[in-house]
Amino acid sequence: MKYTVTIEITMPREEVAQLLADPAHLPKWLRGLVLHEPVSGAHGQVGTTSRVVMQMGQQKFEGTETITRREPADLRGIPKGSVVHFEREIVGEGMWSAVRDRLRPLARGSR
Repeated sequence: MKYTVTIEITMPREEVAQLLADPAHLPKWLRGLVLHEPVSGAHGQVGTTSRVVMQMGQQKFEGTETITRREPADLRGIPKGSVVHFEREIVGEGMWSAVRDRLRPLARGSR
């Protein structure tokens, strides 16, 4: 299954990127998150693997998340017009998920 979701956020892109990169905010966008702990690497950096535990009702899922892309690496001073990429894969028993977040400025006149 493949699907795309678009969300318009009325905040500066740099601020949104920094919120997404902050582990304290993970439960806000990973519904059902019980635990997210780095196993190797630094949180949010390419190549980092983390143990992820999620629970929805009676169902519990445990897997490994790997950060596969983060551009730019430094989220301060993001060049105007550039696209910010956050990509990760989560693998667990019977499940594989690839998430590709892109933060881009709205086109002028799109509101």
